[in-house]
Amino acid sequence: MEIVKHKNPSMETVARKAGVSITTVSHVINKTRHVNKETKEAVLQAIKSLNYQFSKAEKPNNNGKLRNIGVILADAREDFFMGIIKNIESVATDYDVTIIFCDSEANPEKEEKNIATLLERDVRGLLIAPVDADHIPNMLKTTSIPVVLIDRQFEFHNFLFVGINNFRSSYEGTNYLLGKGAKNIGFIGYSGSVYTIRQRVLGYKAAIMEFGASPHIISLSYTKEDSFPLIKNFITELGIDGIICATSSICYEVIEVLDTLDQEIKKKLKLICYDDNRWLDYLKYPISVISQPIAEICNAAIDNLLQLVDKPDYEAEMKRELFFDTSFIDRIK
Repeated sequence: MEIVKHKNPSMETVARKAGVSITTVSHVINKTRHVNKETKEAVLQAIKSLNYQFSKAEKPNNNGKLRNIGVILADAREDFFMGIIKNIESVATDYDVTIIFCDSEANPEKEEKNIATLLERDVRGLLIAPVDADHIPNMLKTTSIPVVLIDRQFEFHNFLFVGINNFRSSYEGTNYLLGKGAKNIGFIGYSGSVYTIRQRVLGYKAAIMEFGASPHIISLSYTKEDSFPLIKNFITELGIDGIICATSSICYEVIEVLDTLDQEIKKKLKLICYDDNRWLDYLKYPISVISQPIAEICNAAIDNLLQLVDKPDYEAEMKRELFFDTSFIDRIK
């Protein structure tokens, strides 16, 4: 009697069965990255039904489909984007892909040059945090490679966006300051052409109007040439007792101003900003933080980009927006 030896199914077979990417299967098997419960259960069920025998040494194989990924960030000077760089590098190692980073420095023209450069390098996918919410570079409209937007998105587009609900986070942040006793809360941001700023302003306004107060908003320049007197006058002339800083960089500028203000103003003023920094624990001014889950955002962005590369039909299945919850670091007594 002839003995038939059944070949062990491949990781790719498991991925097709579960409807996920090969890299996601690898993360479930090797426990190298968090995978949400529903996806994990689908992978484990596929492994069981196929009787897949895995080796911990086995790695996902993209069969040359993805040699490198291009990542274009709006402004790498921001703490948030520095965190994005660190986490994407970590995720890329797990996914066995090469990352090419570009910094647009808040300049739409440089952003277009970065896109052109990466397309010339034959990247297999683009991960981009766009500079201007109202302007989609023509090369993004015409490229045939997958594109995923991270942190920021365009006002109108057909790409996948991965980030947070900026409106809700700012709305909740404003109510947090109201709950701490602030009654005349201001918002300090950059240009409204930036998606995150635009949405955070809207969330702030909604909470302020519900409270029955008037919104107070100033927009700073990225060059910081005249920000110090603008911030100082904003606080003193309007009697501001609470501030939402739209970015950590703006928060640092506010801190510089605080040292020059009367003790009574400093004592009364309550601050909240986006994205934590370890040294905030040691400041004489208690600053609470709206914290974004950077690791989860990066993992989801790259995993979905790989899905788009590995599975041409994945675009029809995916959601258009993946929102992750923020959390509060409460330092205000």
